Order: sequence, then structure tokens, then C-alpha cells
Amino acid sequence: MVEVPSKSRGGPLRAAKWLIVAALGGVAALLLTELALSASAVEAQSESPLAGRNVIAVPGQITRDSYGVYLVDPEKGTICVYQYLVTAKSLRLLASRNYVFDVQLDDYNTQPPPRQIKELVEQQRRLTSPAAGGEAGTTLPAGS
Repeated sequence: MVEVPSKSRGGPLRAAKWLIVAALGGVAALLLTELALSASAVEAQSESPLAGRNVIAVPGQITRDSYGVYLVDPEKGTICVYQYLVTAKSLRLLASRNYVFDVQLDDYNTQPPPRQIKELVEQQRRLTSPAAGGEAGTTLPAGS
């Protein structure tokens, strides 16, 4: 039996493999470092009073010549209104209100009252139902 001489242990192929292993190890170390840094950033953010909350900011006109921003915090049920003061280059809090109880009212200072709207909807459904001789999906003309 003839033996084939083996390649030397220090060949260029073996060195390239070790270079790839070292590069992958470096990438893994960088990824772990990034993961640790982002975790500490998340912990720092969770200490903020607004952390994890969705606050909606809507720009809008406050008066004829001034603008501002409306902030709505749905989790707390609060709305705030800020006016931008151009001369002072600052924001001024105009109003802040918790609306949790407001949205529990069914009828307050509205015209027509919800009861009347309900009656109109029921009347329209009766007129447009197939049993009443109307076509399904038919709508009444405006003002009817």
C-alpha cells in the first residue's frame, strides 16, 4: 500500500480557516456588546414618566395669528394645549384637562340629541327594509 504524503500542518488553508474563526469571534463579541448597550438604554428609557406610553401630538391653529400643539395621552385620558409664542420662542401651556369622565356622558350640550338621531336611524331602517317594501341599501334623500 502506498501512502500519500499529508500536507503540512501550517499550510495557507489552515491559516485562512483560523482567520475566519477569529473574525467571526470578533463579530460575535461586537454583537454581544451592542446587545448589552441597547438593554441598558431601554432600562434608562423605562425610568422616564412617558416610557411605554403613546402620546399623540397634533399641531394646530390656536388663534387667527398663533399656532400651537395639542397633546393627547390616551392612557391617562388627558389633553393639553400649548401655544407657540413667536416673540419669546417658547411654548405656553394654555389648558390641561382629564377627559375620562367627559367621554362617559352620552348627551351634553349637543344638537340634535343622540336620542333623536337614534330615532331617525330606526325610521330610516324601517323605510329601507325589504319587509317595508323598500329596497335594501336604499338611503333617504337629504332632508327627509
